[in-house]
Amino acid sequence: MLTELPPLNSLRAFEAAARLQSMTLASKELHVTHGAVSKQIRVLEDYLGFALFVRLHKKVSLTDEAKRYLPHVQAALQTLSSATSDLRRLPSKPQTLAINVLPSLTINWLIPRMEQFKSRHPHLYVDLSIGDFAVDFSQGRYDIAIRSCTAIPKGANYIKLMDEDLCLVCAPSLAPKLQNIEDINHVTLLKHTTRPELWEYWAEKVGLTLTQAQSFGVEHFYMLSQAAASGMGAALIPRFFIEEQLANGSLVIPFDAPFTSPYRYYLLTPKSPCLPLKAQTFIDWLLEVFAPYRH
Repeated sequence: MLTELPPLNSLRAFEAAARLQSMTLASKELHVTHGAVSKQIRVLEDYLGFALFVRLHKKVSLTDEAKRYLPHVQAALQTLSSATSDLRRLPSKPQTLAINVLPSLTINWLIPRMEQFKSRHPHLYVDLSIGDFAVDFSQGRYDIAIRSCTAIPKGANYIKLMDEDLCLVCAPSLAPKLQNIEDINHVTLLKHTTRPELWEYWAEKVGLTLTQAQSFGVEHFYMLSQAAASGMGAALIPRFFIEEQLANGSLVIPFDAPFTSPYRYYLLTPKSPCLPLKAQTFIDWLLEVFAPYRH
């Protein structure tokens, strides 16, 4: 066993300060403060039991002990650096990453962006499935899941991805009938059948009493967006789901009445203090692409 290994950070600080003969220059090279370099060198001196530097006005000089020690430290650090570099250049072994995501989020948003992830991490084979059921990670079937709910999920580690910001949309042909909020009561309301209360939440927020009895229900947001684009009625849909349709004009916002629903989107992983690298790689990428929608 290696029982006489000094602190690695202290060795890096010593090597930089000794080579540059300056604590200040070493701190700039290591991107830490001057005080942090001095502290690490004191730690190493305490560990070794002798001084390494003679402190001068703006420079430092090595003690005789440090002069003997420095070449061995530099050789050891170079060996570590070279071995790490060689290892990182090896082709990564293929790995499977199993992800289960909400249907609408998968179809409208995630799949169009997955090529970016695959091009960055070609060694990861992504097994992507859809679902909105409660995920039991103890079965080992999934590495990651994404769900929307009104309360913090239990039985898993979680990261809040974003709130659910809804906008009212319709087909361009229907927009002339929707000049103001009250006009909502004169068109068909397209409802998300697993969230039938969204229209009532929205109406309460904007101060409207709903009197329109005619409605049409579908199960997922991507179905809702298609129904709205076909002119069947007005819908409340998360804006990030329909960015492309808003851009190409197949859906329009007849008047501005934004609404943040009680639902939140969460990234879920198994209860564990440490995630596999493949899962953390996907999470880092996902948080990067979700950044514009988080607040």
